[in-house]
Amino acid sequence: MDSVELDGFWQLASIEIKAKVGDDVYQRLIEPLKMNNISDGGVVTIETDNNFTKTFIGNNYLGIIEEALRRALGSRLSRVELSVSTVQEELPTVVQDVNDEPARSIPSAQPVEKDPGFPLNENYYFKDFIVGPSNSFAAAAARATADNPGRSYNPLFIYGDTGLGKTHLMQAIGHEVLKTNPSFVVCYITTEFLLNEFVNAIQNSGSAAFRQRYRKVDVLLIDDIHFMAGRTALQEEFFNMFNDLTLNNKQIVMTSDRPPQDIQNLEQRLVSRFQAGLITSVESPAFETRLAILRHKQLTNHLNVVIPDQVLQFIAENVKSNVRQLEGALNRVIFRCNQNHGVEPTIDSVRELIKDMLEDEVQPDLTFGQIQKVVSEFFNISISDIMGKERSQNIALPRQMAMFLCRKLTKGSLPEISRSFDKTHATVLHGCRTIVNRMEQDPLIKKQLESIANILGRNPEELYLAID
Repeated sequence: MDSVELDGFWQLASIEIKAKVGDDVYQRLIEPLKMNNISDGGVVTIETDNNFTKTFIGNNYLGIIEEALRRALGSRLSRVELSVSTVQEELPTVVQDVNDEPARSIPSAQPVEKDPGFPLNENYYFKDFIVGPSNSFAAAAARATADNPGRSYNPLFIYGDTGLGKTHLMQAIGHEVLKTNPSFVVCYITTEFLLNEFVNAIQNSGSAAFRQRYRKVDVLLIDDIHFMAGRTALQEEFFNMFNDLTLNNKQIVMTSDRPPQDIQNLEQRLVSRFQAGLITSVESPAFETRLAILRHKQLTNHLNVVIPDQVLQFIAENVKSNVRQLEGALNRVIFRCNQNHGVEPTIDSVRELIKDMLEDEVQPDLTFGQIQKVVSEFFNISISDIMGKERSQNIALPRQMAMFLCRKLTKGSLPEISRSFDKTHATVLHGCRTIVNRMEQDPLIKKQLESIANILGRNPEELYLAID
């Protein structure tokens, strides 16, 4: 398979990957990747820039990449492997002509202190954020924060389900602050990235440098703060960082999938500090907002493709869960239009093209929190028991049932489930296997699981389907 063909398949897979991971993760981690080769045995090699990226993608996004490539390549794909590029950049050589002035000596390499965090996404400005009833308060709070960083609402805490625009609003604040205060240091990071940096700093005796880097920022934008749950050392470090920044009127903006008081294993002193600022939520957009988003995306990003308005309305009526899914559906339609040399799509062709999304919309995704709550209520124990380390039978068995149900009834990856329980991968896998064995031996456990599935609004038959 030649490089042009490889690029085509990678582009096709990338549309699906981007829809699942979001623009920020895609641009930061996925876009720089290169699909180098597919062997006769169907092994696809994806090239990364460095070992850290290779490890991080392998632990968090390899399954998503492999699934998307499998849709694109079909049976030709057996597995995906990650590799690190061996190409090194060469330093330019200064060649001096005898008639030129003497070349200036190049100073010896010195470590360059760079601002922490990731670049802001160039698509995440206030002008590109469609405001509707589901997000108007959050949008107003974000604008007020950007106009007066560190003084109006500090911290600003935005929560809501995945794909509803939390990161967009957060980064829009960063862009607006930089527009009016170009000298400000604006830092956007994810909690997972902060954790990795913190661990590396400890391992390399760089804790002091780590603290100094983050205390110099003027605006700290931190995504997915709920991933800090259960990480005691990181919470301690962030508590001190938070105090230093807010005492110096430095703005902190955080996002989460739930409000602070609902984040299990988050220290109360952090909860109280988060609650001292402004807490706001974003919800799933109504039909009118969804349609406005689609129209805006088409006008701003895809001027060469015209999608009939009735098709946009069809997508808006049927893809309701989140903005990311909505944009993913539109991207598929645009890609197919380009493949068909601009032939206008019909409602029937789009229905077939996004049928998997439509099936997902019929039944809303369960969250880990919903499952944990129902299991705790079913067995009359607390959620803290579910999340804890108690090994008595009346606690351990419901905990393993909850792990099993998360594995069976959600699309969550094993790392995501493990983090939600604050457990290792091995513990979750052991718990799931224990329940599978117990179901075969104990009819009562099987009946209890089926009852919980019914309470969750799911068909008990799903419990017996193989996990991909």
